[in-house]
Amino acid sequence: MRYSAAQGMGSPCCPAFSRGAGVSGGPEPGEKGLAYQETPELLEGVKPVPGSVEAETPNGPAPVGDPEVRLSLRRWAVVLLFSCYSLCNAFQWIQYGSINNIFVHFYSMSTFAIDWLSMCYMLTYIPLLFPVAWLLDKRGLRLIALAGSAFNCLGAWVKLGSMKPHLFPVTVLGQVICSVAQVFILGMPSRIASVWFGSHEVSTACSIAVFGNQVTWELGLSFLNAWNLLCPH
Repeated sequence: MRYSAAQGMGSPCCPAFSRGAGVSGGPEPGEKGLAYQETPELLEGVKPVPGSVEAETPNGPAPVGDPEVRLSLRRWAVVLLFSCYSLCNAFQWIQYGSINNIFVHFYSMSTFAIDWLSMCYMLTYIPLLFPVAWLLDKRGLRLIALAGSAFNCLGAWVKLGSMKPHLFPVTVLGQVICSVAQVFILGMPSRIASVWFGSHEVSTACSIAVFGNQVTWELGLSFLNAWNLLCPH
């Protein structure tokens, strides 16, 4: 029988071999094969390799395979809530332009000045688009949604305090704040659809999220046409 050289003599670096633990290279004809004998000394201190299936995490053994993702019915409430949230912001964008002739007389300003209350939305969107997109990618939906809601609410309260003819600058300030909220809102529909919905529902969820912003245009134009028909002067 072929044995390791360490089996026949005591090895100072591995005492287990000196007590008869050996590795068989295969039995000779007529001899019994000796199996490798596991000893506590050899196995002591052996730990799983990090990243393997047996590796442990601070909360216990690492899960085998990817975690299961389940879709919740709450996702539809989330996208409908965002749609209403977007509608409120878009309404504040078009609220002055749809009846600008009234605000021309109320604030004693030109039509050009009243139209800039809606144009400031486009002007604010250009420089803030890329910083907000970067923030959405780095910090996620929660921060962007809270920031957009805060700016939208603050702008509405500021405009509520401008209901006097000499407070047109305050109206402009409130409208600019709401236009900042719009930058946070317009980047969210596609992200909500991709995070909260399955691959076969992304287009439906995205269209519902954008619907609130678009329906405001229709309501504003319908109100404007009705006002012009009923009150032509």
